[in-house]
Amino acid sequence: MVRLVLGMVLSLLPNPYRGWWAGASAADFRRATILSGLVEALGCVGLYILRYFYFIQYRVGSIADAAVRRAGGEDALAVSAAQYGIGFVSLVEYILSPLSLLLVYFTLEGTLRVFAATVTEETPGTLPLYLLAWTIERTRRWHAERALGPRIVDEVHRFQGIRYDLGIASCRPKRSWDRLMTIEFEEKLYEVFEEKLGPPPRRYIYLLREIPKGKVIRGLHRYRPDEALDKTKK
Repeated sequence: MVRLVLGMVLSLLPNPYRGWWAGASAADFRRATILSGLVEALGCVGLYILRYFYFIQYRVGSIADAAVRRAGGEDALAVSAAQYGIGFVSLVEYILSPLSLLLVYFTLEGTLRVFAATVTEETPGTLPLYLLAWTIERTRRWHAERALGPRIVDEVHRFQGIRYDLGIASCRPKRSWDRLMTIEFEEKLYEVFEEKLGPPPRRYIYLLREIPKGKVIRGLHRYRPDEALDKTKK
């Protein structure tokens, strides 16, 4: 029972954030998503209906009291048009209130989550937590980017007579550069021979050597010294 309840709670999270639970790999998130979606949808429908009766009773009474005070008597409520008008205004105000719209949204979201888990076997979480995760990730990236310092053009050094032929010092790590990546620069092909850290502002140093003839090229990167200025580069 505890595992099921915990699975229902975790099913609300984006998929990458469910792994913190040791039993996540064995959890049936499809079933948990269906149950949590039902609780979400039915719970919000129930709250919507209960709140409607309370809101209409309170709001109609307050509007009627204001009309009686303004008209100087209860005769103002004897007119059918006034009664229908008060009821209609109260209904529209309830439907358009922020809390009512929020309850409608979560009702629809819960229904769609149940549908997705039942039909497509997907296990989507809830949108507010996706937005929170997106905000956290954007903040983390912003801090990481700031910690690396300003973006500047790479320094390229050419060597001869040693184990490597090219040295590149960059202000940003080149995450796609590995032993399987071939780097093209000035119409020559290189492979990464060594990586090391240096002093700022160009902390990331890559030592390259020309690839031997006949080597199979699996991945090709056409290198530019100014590519570190592009924030979209990984």
